Amino acid sequence: MKLTIIDKYIAKELLTAFLSVIFVLLIIVLSTELVHLLSWVSQGFIPISALLAYLFNSLFEFSVVLLPLSLLMGILLAFGRLYRDSEMAAIMSAGIGPLQWYRPLMLIAVPVTLLLLVLLMYARPLITQQRAVITAEIQSQAEIDALMVGQFNRAGENGVLFLESEDKKNKKIENVFFQQKRGTTNHVDLADNTTTFYNEDGRRYVMMQDGTHYAGNAGDGDFKIIEYQKYGVFIAENQVTAHFSEKSKSMTELWQSTDPKDQSELQWRFTLPLATIIVAFMALPLSHTDPRSGRYAKLVVALVLYLIYSNLLGVGKTWIMQEKVPVWVGTWWVHIIAIIITVYLMKRSGYLIGISLRRKRSEDAINGS
Repeated sequence: MKLTIIDKYIAKELLTAFLSVIFVLLIIVLSTELVHLLSWVSQGFIPISALLAYLFNSLFEFSVVLLPLSLLMGILLAFGRLYRDSEMAAIMSAGIGPLQWYRPLMLIAVPVTLLLLVLLMYARPLITQQRAVITAEIQSQAEIDALMVGQFNRAGENGVLFLESEDKKNKKIENVFFQQKRGTTNHVDLADNTTTFYNEDGRRYVMMQDGTHYAGNAGDGDFKIIEYQKYGVFIAENQVTAHFSEKSKSMTELWQSTDPKDQSELQWRFTLPLATIIVAFMALPLSHTDPRSGRYAKLVVALVLYLIYSNLLGVGKTWIMQEKVPVWVGTWWVHIIAIIITVYLMKRSGYLIGISLRRKRSEDAINGS
């Protein structure tokens, strides 16, 4: 298939709009996710060393979700600009109709669909496994590994630990405040410095040095004050095994499984790419505007249709997991509704009529010869 200058021009407009939209959307969602992850780091839920791994995982998850939406918005913006600047009128006056417009459109939509299919089939299981392993490693770490210097940290269920400053040269933390509740009694430690070490059995301790231990509640007569030179606090380490969900399973495992969750995940990996190509066909008639109506006249309608479409796909996936519908029904009913709406929009915009007239003229020309 030989591409014309018009094909290349429209394809370039579509690609530029698509890349611009997905770049902006990724920047927005990743900025929000980064703030969320930094709050986790500040609260001690995850160490700073795991921040980039979590952010990369979020980048992949958001990319999979945003590819269909970015393609839809890119098509609307690109063709909307062509209509607004009357370039589409000039293209149509040259005898290039809707049938030819789908050719440059497919040059962008098909690679995006194939990319999404590959990501869901092969990349998603690996990324999901990596996140599960990282989460298990973080949960298995001792609490002392996630403590932040210069702020209050949670220590166990009923403890608070404050570390004023860190002496990296001597591997010590100076000026320590440690408060915990044992039963109904408060225990407070104020120490000049602390270090971590392992004893002979491999058990890990925080060794507080040159400190004072206060035991008791305010107002009680049996309040105790104990000064010590060294005081060791045992730090337990949790052994957490990574939990792998159906998202981390390979295509072979999903295909051979009879579990409803696995079957819904298998169908979902084909559902999103199929929805992407349907959305591309739907976007072209939705982008049809006149110069006076504005570039973004149909954008709201398109977004509402997309949200309804994506939500119905999510409902279909949930119904498979809950065994409310058989697997062969799955989410296919949603695609059928979307295809019917697409055909209606194409007919209403005159796209199908234009194709029919072109075929009729071709047939008349053949019969006349």
